[in-house]
Amino acid sequence: MTRSAFSALSLICTALYGSAAFADSTTETVKLTMDINQPSLFSADLKDNFKSSIDDRSATTTFDVLCSAGASAWLGLSRIDQACAINGAGNIKNPNNPSQTLPRISYSGGYTVVAKQDGFTDATTMLANYLRAGSAPAQNGSFKGDLILKPENPPSSAKQLGADLIKNLQQTAAGTTAVTYNTQIDSVRFDNFTVPDVGQRDSAACTWTGDAIFAYANNAWQMKLDVKCADKEFKIEGNMPLVDAPSGSDWQQEYDLNLVLPGAGGGDPFAAADPFAKVDGVTGVIKLKNSGRASPGGVFEHVHVDGELTGTGVPLELVRGYAEILAVLARTYFGA
Repeated sequence: MTRSAFSALSLICTALYGSAAFADSTTETVKLTMDINQPSLFSADLKDNFKSSIDDRSATTTFDVLCSAGASAWLGLSRIDQACAINGAGNIKNPNNPSQTLPRISYSGGYTVVAKQDGFTDATTMLANYLRAGSAPAQNGSFKGDLILKPENPPSSAKQLGADLIKNLQQTAAGTTAVTYNTQIDSVRFDNFTVPDVGQRDSAACTWTGDAIFAYANNAWQMKLDVKCADKEFKIEGNMPLVDAPSGSDWQQEYDLNLVLPGAGGGDPFAAADPFAKVDGVTGVIKLKNSGRASPGGVFEHVHVDGELTGTGVPLELVRGYAEILAVLARTYFGA
C-alpha cells in the first residue's frame, strides 16, 4: 500500500469514525437516482431491472435489482412468487475529503414475495457483507425483519389507514361527506424491517415498523411508520402523491414526499407538501422521466428517476434508509 493510500485509509477509519452519529437540529440531504427497465409489462418471460444510486455526505450506495414478473398464472386465477435478486456495493467517504472513498459493503442475495403467504417476504435473505476497512473488521450482515408486499388481503392496520384517508378526503371535499371515493389500496407492511448501517463506527441501522398504502382515491402513498435508529425512536406519517410534473419540465411525473413528525414542528399527514414550509421529517421531490411503451395501467417500460430527499430533525440514517427502501423495493413503488 502506498503512503498516500494509507493516509486516506487512516483518515476515513479514524476521523470519520470519531464523528457524532446524530445531530437533531441539522438538515440532511440524500440524492437518489434510478434507471428502470420493465420489459415484463409486455412479456412475462422477461425480467425487470432497477439500478439505483444513493449518495449523501458520508456514503454512496448502489443497488442492481433484477425481478421476475411474479404477477399471476392460470389466466389470472392464481398468483405466483415474485423473486428479486440483489447486487450492490456501499462506499464510505472521508469526511475531511469526500472524494476519498473506501469499499465497505457488498450486497447480494435477494428476496421472494411468497404468493401462498399473500405477499409475505423474508428480508434476511438480502445480504450485506462488510469488508475490512482499517481497524474495522470484515463481518457478515443482512437486512432483517419481514415485509408483506401488496397482499390481496391487506392487514387491518393498512385498512384503517385507508379508512382514515377516505374520511379525511370526504370531510375536506366542500365540507360534505356525500362524495364517494375509490377505496382500493395496495399496501406494504413493515415488521421490524431493518436497513443495515453503512459500516462506519458511529453509524446506526434503522428499524421500520408500520404501513404504507397506495390509495387509488388520491393516487398517493399514505404512510404511518415507527422508526428506531440506535436508541432514538421516531413516529413519522405523511404521504407521497404521484402527480404530473410542472408545465415545461423535462420529466413527466413526480412523487412529492411529505413525511412528517407529528406534533410540534410537524404538519398535516394528509395534506400536500408546502414547498415553503420547513417541517421536521423527510420531504423531497422524486422526478420520473418516462419513455418507451406504457402498460394499460399507465406504467412505463423505461423510467429514469432523479430525486433529492431532505431530512430535518431526523438522523441521516433515517433519510438514507427511506431512499434505500425505495431502491430495494423499486418494483413495488415504481413498477406494476
